[in-house]
Amino acid sequence: MADRLRLTDEVRLACQLRPEGKLRVRRLVLDETDMIMTSQLCSSAGTRSGESKRVAVFFSDIADFTALSERLSPYDVMYLLNRYFAQVGDIIEQNGGFIDKILGDGLMAIFGVDDQPDAPIRSVNAALQTLATVDRLKPFFASMYGINFDIRIGLNYGEAVIGTLGFAGHERLTAIGDVVNLASRIEAANKDAGTRLLISEALRDQIADQVEVADFVRVRLRGTGERTSLFEIIRLKPEIDAKLNAKGPRETIRHGGRNWVRAFAEDELQPHERRILDFEDYDIVVVRGSDSYCAFNNACPHLHLPLFERRSSAQVEKLKLPHMESTITGDLGLVCRWHQSCFDLFTGEIRQWAQLQQDGTAPGYEHTGDISKNREKLIVYPCRKQDGFVWIGLE
Repeated sequence: MADRLRLTDEVRLACQLRPEGKLRVRRLVLDETDMIMTSQLCSSAGTRSGESKRVAVFFSDIADFTALSERLSPYDVMYLLNRYFAQVGDIIEQNGGFIDKILGDGLMAIFGVDDQPDAPIRSVNAALQTLATVDRLKPFFASMYGINFDIRIGLNYGEAVIGTLGFAGHERLTAIGDVVNLASRIEAANKDAGTRLLISEALRDQIADQVEVADFVRVRLRGTGERTSLFEIIRLKPEIDAKLNAKGPRETIRHGGRNWVRAFAEDELQPHERRILDFEDYDIVVVRGSDSYCAFNNACPHLHLPLFERRSSAQVEKLKLPHMESTITGDLGLVCRWHQSCFDLFTGEIRQWAQLQQDGTAPGYEHTGDISKNREKLIVYPCRKQDGFVWIGLE
């Protein structure tokens, strides 16, 4: 099995171990993102002949990656990279981009391959969302490996040749031209400028009225003979952010001293089914029982990890992934998938506390620390039916 998985000599399957002392075991495949990453399933881009297009080119690189990788084992280096790329890949695709290549710790993506008119601002939106995702990953990597993880991004806009390169069976869609080379050099300029995101003047001209610029720098990029203006972007303008990242308004009413948000029509959810509703700061899971509805925060109150993934069971089955979800009992209890505690979905109270290790940690999640004294209730929200709809009380 180890040979089939192509494991290196320093990696062993658990069944190959013959421990002679105490061991600490840490689970690395934590959720569906990790499962998709480790399943190594991917889709290929369509074949194209060469054509000239105006595109936005995205380059990212991990700061001080050489020093960082020297502190970690080869396995941990690959895990860290794949965890990061799995997150960024979703962001790139959600913004209409195409991942051209991954070279070591660097990533190149193209926006506008299919002539999307908003490709320039979509590329900036993807870059800002990537930085926000990295900021959320920092505590995870710090607790797992004791490292300070950060990235730098450079964006450019211009004409490139788009086409399929490679030999039979190994073709890939890519972009070629000065716009690509310049984007790579813009990314590298972040190091000297002390910035995280820089864009070219050509791209700035396309989106000047849609973004907020923190500052600009004049630099001589490698391979060029004159100074170039680069711009540091801090955020999209509020109206543009609302347009690109809108989650859709929900009707709200005031009743009984509480704000109620309309979730969905009663017949949209069948008995024993659930749905995840995304709000700005949190997600809410709604579960339908035989004659009632329950709603709760989609986060374990102890490990702060999602109780349910956004991917549906059908998507998980299509990707041939194992199911690893929290479970709903017949009497509307929730069994947390991370440490098997059971919560009452009406009150949030703990029905049955977790089976923890002697040091108070959950098996496989030792890096999250002692949770034995943190017996927080599950955050639940009242539900009511009115005019054929399900409403959730948020205050």
